[in-house]
Amino acid sequence: MPEVKRKIRVLHTESSRNFGGQELRVLLEMERLVDFGIESVLVARTGNPILAEAAKRGLKHYALPMVNRLDLVSMARFAWIMRHEKIDIVNAHGSRDSWNAFLVARLLGVRTIRARHVANPIRSHGLGKAVYGSLSDVVLTTSESIRRGLIERGIAAGKIVSVPTGVDVARFMGGERGRVRRELGIPEAAPVVGMISVLRGDKGPDVFLAACAELTTQRPDLHCLLAGDGWMRQDLEAMHGTMPNRERIFILGYRHDIPDLLADMNVAVLSARIPEGVPQALLQAHSARVPVVASAVGGIEEVARHNETALTVPPGDAPALAAAIGRLLDDRTLAAALAERGHQLVVESYSLEWMQGRMAKLYRDLKEGR
Repeated sequence: MPEVKRKIRVLHTESSRNFGGQELRVLLEMERLVDFGIESVLVARTGNPILAEAAKRGLKHYALPMVNRLDLVSMARFAWIMRHEKIDIVNAHGSRDSWNAFLVARLLGVRTIRARHVANPIRSHGLGKAVYGSLSDVVLTTSESIRRGLIERGIAAGKIVSVPTGVDVARFMGGERGRVRRELGIPEAAPVVGMISVLRGDKGPDVFLAACAELTTQRPDLHCLLAGDGWMRQDLEAMHGTMPNRERIFILGYRHDIPDLLADMNVAVLSARIPEGVPQALLQAHSARVPVVASAVGGIEEVARHNETALTVPPGDAPALAAAIGRLLDDRTLAAALAERGHQLVVESYSLEWMQGRMAKLYRDLKEGR
């Protein structure tokens, strides 16, 4: 166990309504950094699913309305929480929460980190960039591609630190093969292609379903799984209702049994349309030695390296996605080689232990003024 020095109190803030890799990273840090002397508290926007998950895990949390960027009620409550919880550092993960929390933190002398998990450009006007400039002490990104994008937008390179989210390799290697197939009535020998993602437009779940429609027509034994939840789910279910072979295409909703899902997949897919950080879904698939097909965009390419650890295709191109998936289903030698190299990449550069050490050092350096 790491040597425990003087405890540091971190306040994580989150205003999004989604629940995906970004939110899971927050919970992961809260749980795993305790052994490094980092104690964490969560403040999330009322109604955010992360609050229910934090309660389930026994993590300390507060709900605030954050009705806009300058919500005086929420700001007053932030001030009380920071004093009551003796907070040393605020790590803000969203736009609305960073505005409300950072202004208070500056008044109270609390250090600040603005975490950036997505690669879409930040606002170019002065106010939009302030939370990455004068209001933050450190800007944290989850991929090098996000870091480069912020520098291009004028954020000082010296204050940006990139720490990709780590993955618990052993956990995702340990899924129970066959359980999900039995649940869904999928034959043991049938090929299964799956995508695990928040269901929103930038992730391209509709692109994945379009590829599945083509593939299931070509391959009468193929089954497809789409796991996750989000604002796009109703539209995707309507799309599913018009698809051929829809009895072999499953929209599963949010799942906690990701290792078991991966254990029953022959190919894992991420069909994102726009740049993002290093996706947890791909690190998890690599950990489980599942061959990957992904969009060639943003931080995805840092771990889905074409013809090295994965096959990549242009974003939004369902026929190209279907062709790449088909190639891995047919060429098991190639699929196994890509999967093994993906696994080694995660073990060497994206392990949970690596992330924990980097984040603990970042918090301690910031607290001690280094």
